[in-house]
Amino acid sequence: MPRFLALLLALLVAGPAFAQSSAQSVVQTDNVRAELLSDIAAAKPGEPFWVGLRQTMRPKWHTYWKNPGESGLPTEIAWALPEGVTAGPIVWPVPHVFDIGGVINYGFKDDILLLVRITPPANLAGDTLKLTADANWLVCEDVCIPEEAKLELVLPLAAAATPSDPKTRALFEAARRNVPMESPWPARYGVSQSGDPTLIVEAKGLKPDTIGNAYFFPAEWGHVAAMAKQTASITAEGIRIPLRKGDAKTPMPAALAGTLVLTEKTADGTVKQAFDVAAKLDPTFVLQAMTLAAVGSEQLTLVQALLFALLGGLILNLMPCVFPVLAMKAAAFARLAGHERREMRRDGLAYTAGVLVSFGAMAAVVVAIRASVGDVTWGFQFQSPVFSLLIAYLFFVVGLNLSGVFEFGNRLAGVGQGLAARGGTTGSFFTGVLAVIVATPCTAPFMAAALGFALSQPAPATVAVLLAMGLGLALPYLALSMTPALQRLMPRPGPWMDRLRQFLAFPMYASAVWMIWVLTQQTGSDGVLYALGGMILIAFAIWLLRIGSGSSPAIWLRRGVAAAAVLLAFAAALKIDDSPATAASASGTPVSGVNFDGWERFSRARMTEAHAAGKPVFVDFTAAWCITCLVNERVALETAATKKAFEQAGVVKLKGDWTNRDAEITAVLKELGRAGVPLYLFWAPEANQPKILPQVLTEATILSELSSIQPAKR
Repeated sequence: MPRFLALLLALLVAGPAFAQSSAQSVVQTDNVRAELLSDIAAAKPGEPFWVGLRQTMRPKWHTYWKNPGESGLPTEIAWALPEGVTAGPIVWPVPHVFDIGGVINYGFKDDILLLVRITPPANLAGDTLKLTADANWLVCEDVCIPEEAKLELVLPLAAAATPSDPKTRALFEAARRNVPMESPWPARYGVSQSGDPTLIVEAKGLKPDTIGNAYFFPAEWGHVAAMAKQTASITAEGIRIPLRKGDAKTPMPAALAGTLVLTEKTADGTVKQAFDVAAKLDPTFVLQAMTLAAVGSEQLTLVQALLFALLGGLILNLMPCVFPVLAMKAAAFARLAGHERREMRRDGLAYTAGVLVSFGAMAAVVVAIRASVGDVTWGFQFQSPVFSLLIAYLFFVVGLNLSGVFEFGNRLAGVGQGLAARGGTTGSFFTGVLAVIVATPCTAPFMAAALGFALSQPAPATVAVLLAMGLGLALPYLALSMTPALQRLMPRPGPWMDRLRQFLAFPMYASAVWMIWVLTQQTGSDGVLYALGGMILIAFAIWLLRIGSGSSPAIWLRRGVAAAAVLLAFAAALKIDDSPATAASASGTPVSGVNFDGWERFSRARMTEAHAAGKPVFVDFTAAWCITCLVNERVALETAATKKAFEQAGVVKLKGDWTNRDAEITAVLKELGRAGVPLYLFWAPEANQPKILPQVLTEATILSELSSIQPAKR
């Protein structure tokens, strides 16, 4: 209301600007040049044709669309026509969004042609057809001025319609391209208890990576608020746009009309598309419209995100994926006991540099992928079978090195495989690199919110948050290397160091086995054959390189065969990528590595249906490559006490398997502001929205949530 009063005051102060009283085809007001055009030069009785009100505005001034937004008035045309001649409504082109001091308006700038269809009767008599239009509009910059023009157009009548000149036809063709087409997809909308509507356009089959900048312009004022920016979720199932309720006091309409505008990446560049949508009110959609976005809508500030990232990185040191690497580094650091403090500090700085460089490289990759193909998520690389195979090779080779099967010479130390086996800056640096590689499938407390923030922000914020997480990961070891009091707590070097080094090979072998298991979930049983075959070839290559030295022809032959064996092992990655698989999940059957016993496969529709029926719902978003997920299953979700509590409460248990990329799960994670798994939702029967549980679960946490649920009736 204050904005509307301000508009009225501006109108009174500015006063109306009237055009000449006599009608003409072109009228120039203070701010707009108005012209009445026709797409024909001669009209035929009984044959419809198009005319257009062309408005050419002063720079930085604008007129308004049929729904002007928070202020303004649309252009109107009153026709004076011969008897029997009819004029249709204005066919509105796609508007622009104007944000003027926080007031959001919809309208047009520069040059616009408003189309109107004219239909003369078949029995129209005379030699000419005279069209008279009284047009009025509101034109605004920092003030708003009402203007009007009386326009006249006279067309000769002929036995056949004659097209207008090429320049005028080009104007009409451009105007028609700017008019929305009828939507080919069904649409519906629901309303939350707060009154906010959510639009769903069931555009199945869209490629989310090619569609962007979706915006819905409501056709009428009042029911939907004008918004400077709308956050659309685009998946293969369609387009979902959370909106805000408007100021109208009347109930929501049976059908919400408007214009959906989006951009599409094509081979010829980015193309803007517009569709007229009529979304029916769907009462069953109400619970779903209590959007999941609201659950994760607590927006962090950059400072909060940096703090959460630092804490998450610290806690990441205790996660099972990172701990073996840290144990390796601790063993290497113990060798430095008694050395100069400068050497210890250099070791800690090198390790920290390896972590930060790796996180910086990851941030660069994330920004590049986001700029080229769209959204990216934490741990996305583990959804690639090729990456899983290469990491399995890495763990296997590191394990062989720790077992003493081979040692890297000085020239190969930069490859980074002699990580804990050798001291010095290089080994410490690449230990940091390895720690980051194995950390990506883990999500620690505080990390989820920080990552969700980082992956949705501009590049500088993304880089800053990821570097803060890297600093948190490196901080304990850095503090140890810089603090003599902590160094004195380290055990003295001795024979136990070699035994510990050899022992630490086994966690590496176990990690390699784990990655092979992940690979089988992504590619089927053939993944085992390719991975183990590749490992045999790598081991064979290492053996060939160890059994001789010098420069004899036999040595060069062995090196050539070793190189061929390694290349053949890596060539398996190409075969893996083409394997029919993802078979385990693409076939529609549950992935064997993710435990579905007693769980249903997640879908948004099933979650909404179960909650609408008054049942408690628990959702587990997991992946075979997520160690934290697997640990949570063992210690919290699959214990006898938890299973019994789930059964007694009648909980509908849904599991979202994200081992391979899944568009629906990715969309839900994005709505909740989360960048990866694990993610756990609990939706109590009477709750308006689900609750996000901690990333690290305990049996007590689950039982506490279920304790308030009445036992299910049998």
